[in-house]
Amino acid sequence: MKPRTTTLDVFYGTECMGSVHDTVPLAFAYAQTWLDRQAAFPLSAIALQVGMVTTPQVQAFFENLLPEGELRVYLAEQRKASTLFSLLLEVAGDTAGAFVMLPHGQTPEPPAYTPTTWQALARTIQNQSAAAIQLQGPQSGNTRISLAGAQDKASIALFDGTTPLLPQGSAPSTHILKPDIRRLAKVRESAANEAITMRTAAYCGLNTAKVFYQSQTRACVVERFDRLTRADGSLGRLVQYDFCQLTGTSSERKYEKEGGPGVAQCAQTIRQYSASAALDLLAFAQWIFFNLYVGNNDSHAKNLSVYERPGEGMRLTPFYDLMCTRIYPGLSREFAFNIGGTLLPGDIGKAQVQDLAAQIGMGAKYLQSVAQELAARVPDAIDQATKDIAPYLSKSGQTFAGKLAMDVKSMTKRTVVRIGA
Repeated sequence: MKPRTTTLDVFYGTECMGSVHDTVPLAFAYAQTWLDRQAAFPLSAIALQVGMVTTPQVQAFFENLLPEGELRVYLAEQRKASTLFSLLLEVAGDTAGAFVMLPHGQTPEPPAYTPTTWQALARTIQNQSAAAIQLQGPQSGNTRISLAGAQDKASIALFDGTTPLLPQGSAPSTHILKPDIRRLAKVRESAANEAITMRTAAYCGLNTAKVFYQSQTRACVVERFDRLTRADGSLGRLVQYDFCQLTGTSSERKYEKEGGPGVAQCAQTIRQYSASAALDLLAFAQWIFFNLYVGNNDSHAKNLSVYERPGEGMRLTPFYDLMCTRIYPGLSREFAFNIGGTLLPGDIGKAQVQDLAAQIGMGAKYLQSVAQELAARVPDAIDQATKDIAPYLSKSGQTFAGKLAMDVKSMTKRTVVRIGA
C-alpha cells in the first residue's frame, strides 16, 4: 500500500509556490525559491513569510476552492474523503484561479482531454449528478477538478465551440456546465433563469461572464474568465480570489447575517486590491442594485472576486451566479447584504440608499442616479435576453421565461419607486 499523502504542492504555472500540509488547522508554507523570487506575490491574503502559516486566511483560501453543501458531500462519498485536506487531494487540481495542487513529488503534466457529447453529459446528469461528469473518462480516477459553490456543476472544455471535452487530471477547463437544480422541489428551470438573468446583466452594461443555454443538458454553460488563450494557442490560468478568501471567511459564513463580509467590508476589499478602485466600486454599486431589481437574494460576498489580467493589475472580475431567486416560493426573502439596517428588499427605501452610499463612499445623489440609469435599462435588457434563450426552451420553459421577465420588470419598477430614484 502506498504511503498516505500528507503534502500538496501548489504550482503557479510550472513553478512551485509552496505546499499545504495535512495538519489541524491546515498549514501552508511558501517555498524558499518562491520567497527568493524578485516578483514574488502572496497567495491570496496569506502573508509572505518563512515557515508554516496556520492563520484563518490559510483555511479560508483552500476551503473556498471546494464545492459546498450537498455537492461537497457527494464528492466526499464518491472519493472517500472526509477532511478538507483529503478533498483537496482528491479534487483540487483544476480550481478557480491560477493555481494547481498536486501531491508532493508530482509536477504539472501537459493537459489532456477526452471527447464526449452533449447527449452523454445529459445522461450522466439525469441519472446521477453533474459532479459525476468529472468521474468519467479513461483517467477518471486521476481527474481532479474542483468548482466552488453549492449548485451542482461540472467543468468542461469547449475549444471549437461545439464539441465538449472532459479535462483529465488537472487540465484546465474553459466552461462550467450548470444544469437545472433538482434537490429543491419548487425550484424549476434554474438554468434558463440564470442564463436569462446573466444576459440581462450584460445587456444592462454590467461586465458579466458570457453564457449560453444548452438544451440537451438543460444547462446554463458559463465561459470561464479566469482562463486565457496564449499566443501559442495554449490555455493559461489567471490569478483570481473571491472576497471570502481575501477576508479570511469560510464559505459557511458567506452571508453577512452569518458573519460574512458586508457592503462596507466588500468596498474596503475593492479599495485594497483593485488597480482601478473607483471604476470597480461603481460596478459593485451597480451589481447591488441589479440584484435588487432582478430579485437575486443569493448575492453574497463569495460571488464577488478580483483577478489579474496581463498588464491590467487586479480588477473586479466579471459578475457571475446571477439568478432571480425571488420567483421561487420557499427560498429566503432576505437579501444577502444588510442595506441601511434591513435585509428585506421591500424595506429598502431612500434612507437605506443614503446609508449604502456612505458605506461605499459615494455621494447619495450620484448613487441614486446610478440606480435610476440601471433601472431604465432593465426592461429592454430582459426582453432581449429572454428572446435569446426562449427558442432553446421547452413550452413550459418558455412560459417560465415569460413570467420571469414580467416579475423582474415589476420588481424593478417597485424598487425604483421606493428608493426615490
